Amino acid sequence: MGLLDKAMSRVSDENGSGAKSGMDANGLNPAWAQDRTVTITKEPESLEELKAAVDVTDPGSVAAYWVYSVFCLTADYDIGMSMMKYLFADIEPYGRGFTEGGLSGKAGWDTYFNERLRDDDYRWLPRAYFAGAEAKNGFHPEVPLTVQLHYNKPNTESINEQSLKQLGRLCVVYYVESNAGGNKVNLEVVKFDGSDRFYVTKGTASTGLFYDQRSALTAEARAKLWE
Repeated sequence: MGLLDKAMSRVSDENGSGAKSGMDANGLNPAWAQDRTVTITKEPESLEELKAAVDVTDPGSVAAYWVYSVFCLTADYDIGMSMMKYLFADIEPYGRGFTEGGLSGKAGWDTYFNERLRDDDYRWLPRAYFAGAEAKNGFHPEVPLTVQLHYNKPNTESINEQSLKQLGRLCVVYYVESNAGGNKVNLEVVKFDGSDRFYVTKGTASTGLFYDQRSALTAEARAKLWE
């Protein structure tokens, strides 16, 4: 059945609005509402490889691969940005950090952060959010890359109380914590009513990973940053 045929056809009871197995009344899978460890498989090096690796129906997978995409931005701007655009939904056009355009008429990355991408004093910061990245090893994470996601229950419940019924947006909030200065970054991941896939919806989920934690660098750690 083609797309036009689907648009002209009745939605069957089988594919209707009934609750899916394993979901609560709000459509939140209990497996999502907990701390999680997500391994980045095969370390995607292109947008197509990212699409094959990430499970967009799982908010934890989207959140973890978002961290990976921002990390890739420090190696190749175009590849990292293409990954970020795939995972990001433009509902916060004036959000600080990464924006996809919208009413602002501006797409991409705030120019202020371009400076950090060109400066080795800052460029290492996103990798400190992966498991095994420590001062003693120059914040080089373990391979395969692993992201520790901490479930933010209060924020998840608060946001869903405000937006789930009114806007049809199911939100799951995780946070990641830097192994450098302990900075915590919330990752709001949202599924819109009628869709099965999740998106990152806050621009600060990108810029937060560049929060300045250079004070965590000892002379020894600094010397190992780019070994």
